[in-house]
Amino acid sequence: MEASPLPTVLVPENPQPSNLQGNIEADDRNSSDSDSAFHGSIGDESYTSSISTSVRNYKYENGRRYHAFREGQHVLPNDENEQARMDLAHHIYLMLTGGKLYLSPIHDPQRVLDLGTGTGIWAIDFADEHPNASVLGNDLSPIQPSWVPPNLCFEVDDYESEWAYSTKFDFIHGREMEGMVQDFDRLFTQCYKNLKPGGWAEFQTIELNCFCDDDSRQKAAAWVRWSENLHRAARTFGKNMRTVRTWSDKMRNAGFQNVQGVVFPLPFNTWPKDPKLKELGRYQQLHMFEGVTSYSLRLYTNVLKWPKEEVEALLGEVRKILKDRSCHIYTLVHFVYGQKPSEQED
Repeated sequence: MEASPLPTVLVPENPQPSNLQGNIEADDRNSSDSDSAFHGSIGDESYTSSISTSVRNYKYENGRRYHAFREGQHVLPNDENEQARMDLAHHIYLMLTGGKLYLSPIHDPQRVLDLGTGTGIWAIDFADEHPNASVLGNDLSPIQPSWVPPNLCFEVDDYESEWAYSTKFDFIHGREMEGMVQDFDRLFTQCYKNLKPGGWAEFQTIELNCFCDDDSRQKAAAWVRWSENLHRAARTFGKNMRTVRTWSDKMRNAGFQNVQGVVFPLPFNTWPKDPKLKELGRYQQLHMFEGVTSYSLRLYTNVLKWPKEEVEALLGEVRKILKDRSCHIYTLVHFVYGQKPSEQED
């Protein structure tokens, strides 16, 4: 039996957190180890490239591994810890939607593109669900498995470069692209041009922000400091991490119609009383424990010029907040999708 999705807010315009505020009841019982994700202590030119030795010549910084193709254009590592985080994020998205890989009303897609496919887990699941579709996943890093469904292939490419696909797609998907794109207007325009008439594009992301409906936000001072510094560094780097609320309008400006936005609440630990939200918080706590490091190291050390030791000290304070069930912070997960008009002339 398919799991039910969480309550959502359907928003035709840019979502506002006030749509959700006051709707999540906190579980005020004494915290216990069984509620936590942790049991015990934790130490803290545009072209498609073939997979070759050069793209596997990874770069190493601060003990983490980064992509080699288009070196320096992406802030996240690609090592085993990061791959595990990406796969955990995939599980969180499925929990939010009740097992759905997408919300767009697509029907019998024949050709599908997954932008920034990462470990390829979404593309693999999609190819399994749609055996008649030809699925292509691209990424800067060749970290995807070799054993995949026969209707799926991966390529090393940069989706921010000019696209050179000779055949258009029925569906284009991108996940966790907040902070990974320099120009969303250009990206959405390229998606539009490379879709068949009637095709859909969908983008999903966890908003890199936190909200709180009570005075427990004052306990999250370290989180606020970390977040503001992160966003400042991202803007300096050239890839803003606060763009998701503009995506609907940008997709419309690119020509998309029937643009919709769906928002899900996502708590940062097990503080909610609602069982589904509590379970989601358990996974998101783990996800963020790894994610704050992935998102921080390159931006803090290379852009803000912080010593790694100072970064780790701040992240230690952030992790304390993530484990504090009396701090009722959460974020929002956005699904934004739109359609190329069926009557569009190519």
